[in-house]
Amino acid sequence: MQGTILVAEDDPEARELLILLLGGGYEVLEAADGLEAFDILSRHSPDLLITDIVMPRMDGYELVRKVRQDQRTARLPVIFCSASYHEREVREMARSLGVLNTLAKPYEMEVVREVVATALASKVTSLPGRPRNAISPEAAECLRGAQERLNAMVAFSRHLFEKKDLAGIAACASHSAREILLAQCAQVYVSQQGHKGELSIASGLGERELNELLCSQMYRQLRTVVEEGGSAMFPMSVSEGASHASASEAGAFVSMLGVPIATASHTYGYLSVVNRIGLAAFTEEDLGIARALATQVAIAYENTIRRRELEAQVARRTDMENEVRRLNRELEARVKQRTSELERANRELEAFSYSVAHDLRAPLRLIDAQVQMLASGQMGKLQRPAIVQLEQIRRGAGHMSALIDGLLALSRVRHADMKQTPVALNDVVRKALDILAAQIEGRQIEWKIGSLPNVTCDAELMLQAFINLIDNAIKYSRSKAQAVIEIGYETDPSPHIVLRDNGVGFDMRYASKLFGLFQRLHRQDEFEGTGIGLATVSRIIERHGGKVWAESTLGEGAVFRFTLAGLLASPQSAVRGPQPE
Repeated sequence: MQGTILVAEDDPEARELLILLLGGGYEVLEAADGLEAFDILSRHSPDLLITDIVMPRMDGYELVRKVRQDQRTARLPVIFCSASYHEREVREMARSLGVLNTLAKPYEMEVVREVVATALASKVTSLPGRPRNAISPEAAECLRGAQERLNAMVAFSRHLFEKKDLAGIAACASHSAREILLAQCAQVYVSQQGHKGELSIASGLGERELNELLCSQMYRQLRTVVEEGGSAMFPMSVSEGASHASASEAGAFVSMLGVPIATASHTYGYLSVVNRIGLAAFTEEDLGIARALATQVAIAYENTIRRRELEAQVARRTDMENEVRRLNRELEARVKQRTSELERANRELEAFSYSVAHDLRAPLRLIDAQVQMLASGQMGKLQRPAIVQLEQIRRGAGHMSALIDGLLALSRVRHADMKQTPVALNDVVRKALDILAAQIEGRQIEWKIGSLPNVTCDAELMLQAFINLIDNAIKYSRSKAQAVIEIGYETDPSPHIVLRDNGVGFDMRYASKLFGLFQRLHRQDEFEGTGIGLATVSRIIERHGGKVWAESTLGEGAVFRFTLAGLLASPQSAVRGPQPE
């Protein structure tokens, strides 16, 4: 059968599928919306018009209404296409406009070809009846429409939650609301306090008609209610708006349905649809669907906000990680540089130590030898004053040599590699007393050596620390007829080693100077020394992660205490020191 068919469908894929299902033998004209189809009708005379209902610029209902008003096209056969869940409303709409039949989406090829052939042959002038069922036709249509509308809501939710920005959410919601609720126009506005909102309008009207509709006084009044968080539906029933709708023109305000886009705690905007296609008003069922749509939009918007916050957190964390990596690279480079500088300084220090050990000691040895020769009379007998002066020179050379030895020892303490092993401190004390046997000989000293713990430390450095502390106690207690030196382990307030003597003590006002380099609290003619021994002790204890401090009462002796990292082991059995003869 030959004929010309005009297909008006805004979805290119649906339009292409429908043309394919028609089969060959027809000349097909295509239009993307009602306005384009109406323009084609002014230039061509097709034998049949197949039109979708929900289309941009001009919907199918408005298109057919204009076709029936034009005398040239008033008797043109028309077939409506729409989603199957709108079939009941579409059939009512079709009867009011003299439309021959309807095609439900998704299309079936046999149904499409049969309905088109029938329309072209003008064999049927009214909508076909439905077969008898166990339930009434109206009930069957309601059930099928409810199921299809539910499917449409599910599809809407799936598409909505695929959107990742506010503009996409608003656009998806406005187009879906207009299609599901069969409205000439749908408007969705979504925003959050302190942020710019997004407005999307989906319409089947021309630009002029749309502006007239949105600027109408009734629409603006009702929209204000919705913007403030309320719901609006006008008119309240189909019968109430029937008389007004029959005389309306395109762009005239007939009906409106508006609901807030909100969750239980926040309101984000509103959804409104205007002018129900084919009916004089929106229904209570439409109101329920609109609220469901708005709730989905609110949830999608909150998800978008959370996604943005998470993305911002991830971006900040990424920036922080990159900054940490950059700082680590800089730190590594700085460590390499400092390590290189330290190695160079150590080489220079080693060179200096060699110079001190050899180049400075040689002149001192020469001075000492020459003084001894003069004092012995090998170069002639000298007067008593000259001998006294030579003895002072010799003592100065000896003091200088002691200073050099102390500086070399301090240098080794600061820069020597630590060889940490488990060490019994009682054994260290025993070795220190053996080394100091010459200073102890002839002295009346009472030794009180308690049980000391085992610690992990550098044995050589710890031996040096005990030698200096014990030597200090021996020296400053020599004015006592019966010296008492005590070495022990105490745990109050925290574990530490303690060394007490009953010597001359020191003034606590100057305690801060005690462990400083070259710092002495007594005159050289009272007690010999270089001011390096206790400074060396402080460096050794610090290198072992501990601290050293002293307490004293002038004339009543001194107490030295020090801690070490890991000083928690059980002390060994007491070790007795050397006893006076």
